[in-house]
Amino acid sequence: MSFQAFPRHLALLALAAALNACGGGSSASSVPTTGTTAATTITGTEPDTTGVIVIGATAQAIKLPGGAALAGMGDAMVVGDHIVVRSFSDSSITVSGNKVHPRTRLSVLDQDGTLVSSTDYGFTLAAGYTGEWQMLPSPDGFVMVQSGPGARLLHFDAQAKLVGEPLELYPAVAATSTTELAAAESSAAVDGNGFWLVTTFSLLPVTEKTQYLLKLCKFDFNGRQLTPPFQISTSALHPHIAASGGAVLAAWLEGGGAMLAMWPKGLGAPILHSLGTGGAQPYPIVLDTNGKLGMLWNGKATLTSPGGVMGVAIDKNGVAVLPADRTDLTKETLSGHWPGTGRMAEVDARVYKGSLLLADVAVGAYAPGDPVGDVMVLADYGVGTAALSSQKELIFRIKMTGTGSVLGSYPVMRQMLFADHATLLFGDENHLEAVRVTRN
Repeated sequence: MSFQAFPRHLALLALAAALNACGGGSSASSVPTTGTTAATTITGTEPDTTGVIVIGATAQAIKLPGGAALAGMGDAMVVGDHIVVRSFSDSSITVSGNKVHPRTRLSVLDQDGTLVSSTDYGFTLAAGYTGEWQMLPSPDGFVMVQSGPGARLLHFDAQAKLVGEPLELYPAVAATSTTELAAAESSAAVDGNGFWLVTTFSLLPVTEKTQYLLKLCKFDFNGRQLTPPFQISTSALHPHIAASGGAVLAAWLEGGGAMLAMWPKGLGAPILHSLGTGGAQPYPIVLDTNGKLGMLWNGKATLTSPGGVMGVAIDKNGVAVLPADRTDLTKETLSGHWPGTGRMAEVDARVYKGSLLLADVAVGAYAPGDPVGDVMVLADYGVGTAALSSQKELIFRIKMTGTGSVLGSYPVMRQMLFADHATLLFGDENHLEAVRVTRN
């Protein structure tokens, strides 16, 4: 079967008009806010800085009732005055001889990372589904959207309790179908009265020759389409999206190169073009609440130059903001003062009081002569009118010692931002730690 959605030029015109118009099993438990144990002692340095980042001397291990580690964090989000963490369920299925756990345990932590309650939803959210979910804030708590195969929307209250029935954002496609387009991979971002969802679609079964269409649609929090699902690419992989103040930025890989689609607030037509990241995966980010957006990606490692974190601001025409003497995006290094190569799948990026806050795990030596190992990095960059690489930077390197200091094959960090402090969550497939961070 051949398939076509809206012709691209018609889809873009319609989208511009729409934008202008839009301005297992389950178990629950509760535990007291005491009983966690100090597991990891940390120290830090502040190279090349004039500001101050202060991090607590001791991190606490986050334990489930009964003493088991809270392991395999996939995501975390501030909801009201507390934190919700999504992590490994106890439920599992066997895939190709390996036991696979869905990340469908939702745990509530207080502002300092102490466990308050935990609910293991197992496979009740989607039978047999081991793909990822994306957590998004909503007016009454938060929602989760499938970011792997499927397009299911789930509602939760502020205490991580499931509310109502699942909603299908796009019709579910049977695994035996060979004529219907199935949602394969998605990314979502909240903006105003709903969220933007960028999704790849393909015919089944998936083979090495499968082509993936890319569609963008805005939904309200009840799953109702606020725009038609517009096609923006006929060959897309790994979509990501960011939105702020009415501006939308999507990015993906196409033909081995990075592409972006940007709709600045008030612009009469969307902009699509390539982005010269050297073939690295681009990740759109929000830089402020007024519609200023940017892009991050991992630099390519060579024998003489370790891969780092690259990044640029994107102007209202979708063009990267570079220093006056530069045209090569692969020189826009944000991690030039980080010793080592980052090994997290995706650097954690947050915006706070006019700064871009990054967190990463780098492989390197903490100090000259030290053995090579994991060094955690917190890096703050100003957000002004110049290129990101030209902004004031504040870098804090962290060395961990103790029983929780060893990070496994899949390290992860998340910065949870509150009015007077941040709680840094870090761990891997085996454990999760929390430590308090303040800045001035």
